[in-house]
Amino acid sequence: MKIIVTLFCTFFYIYSSFSQSNYPEPEKTATRLFYIQHSNNHNTYVYDANIKGGIIDSSQPIKEYQIVYTENGIKKPLTNTQKKLAYGMILQEAQHNLFKFRLAASGEIDFYLKYTASTGAKIYVTVNKHKMYLDKMFVKLKEGFLGIKTNAEYVLFYGKDFYTGKSIIEKVIMD
Repeated sequence: MKIIVTLFCTFFYIYSSFSQSNYPEPEKTATRLFYIQHSNNHNTYVYDANIKGGIIDSSQPIKEYQIVYTENGIKKPLTNTQKKLAYGMILQEAQHNLFKFRLAASGEIDFYLKYTASTGAKIYVTVNKHKMYLDKMFVKLKEGFLGIKTNAEYVLFYGKDFYTGKSIIEKVIMD
C-alpha cells in the first residue's frame, strides 16, 4: 500500500508540474484538431480540420487562427510572421484524406491529419517513441535577448495513446 501511495504522489507531483494554471480552453468543436498555448500569455493558436463534402479540402486542409485572450478572446487569423516562423502548419505530403505536416517553428516532429467518416478528423504525432492523437501543446518559453521570450525551453504534448486511447503527456526538451 505504501508503494502505491508513493507512486500516486510521485505521479501527481510530476503531472501538476507539467500543467498550466488558469489557462482558458477553447471551446471544443467537431472539426477541432488541437491547439497550442505558451507561457508568455494565454493567447491560443487553434487548428481545425477544413472539411468540405465529407473530405478534407486539399487546398487548405487545416484552418489556423488564434484566440487572443488578451483582447477579450477575439479570433484573428495568424499573422504572416506567425505562419512562417512559428505556428503555421506546412504541408509536406498529401494523399486522399491523409496529410503530413510540420510546424513552422520546428521540423523535428511530423503531424499526420487523417479523416474517416466514422472517426472524423484527427491529428496524430509520434513523440518520444509514443504515437498519440494530439489534443493540445504547451510551449514553455525561456528568456532570450533583452528579456524577450522567443526560444522554447520545452514542449508538452497532451493527447491519447494511438493504440490504447489512454491519456498521455509527453515532454520534449528543446536544445
